[in-house]
Amino acid sequence: MASYKQPRRLNIVSLAMIALVCAGVYWLYVFFPIYWDAWTVDHQLRNGAAEVYNLSHISEPERTRQLQAMLKKVQDSCVRLAKIADPEFAVSLDLDGEDVTLRAEYDVNVVHPIGGWKSVVHMKRTAKANVKRVSWE
Repeated sequence: MASYKQPRRLNIVSLAMIALVCAGVYWLYVFFPIYWDAWTVDHQLRNGAAEVYNLSHISEPERTRQLQAMLKKVQDSCVRLAKIADPEFAVSLDLDGEDVTLRAEYDVNVVHPIGGWKSVVHMKRTAKANVKRVSWE
């Protein structure tokens, strides 16, 4: 019969698991707030896309003014709620027939607490909606 020794408490597998957990905690601490703010931007873009439905049925000269005001409002609410500090942050609108797409692109500068080195995260957020007039008949 073969006899097996009891494994040591600290071995290569347990060290790898500890390193993996530490890397996950570090990622959560450094990068999760950036993605939390990105979800806020997503929410504001979806609200703006829903508002385009109401504005899409207005006659043309006024519709363009209202769409520009809505884009400015969405951009301001994103900057305020998601704390976006990128001076080149912009929200764009694409109307393609019955589909509307709102896009936001911005950079987030991250200063790592360990080592003090910097990295840039480029965020591209998109919300799509359909502005087809609903017929209830």
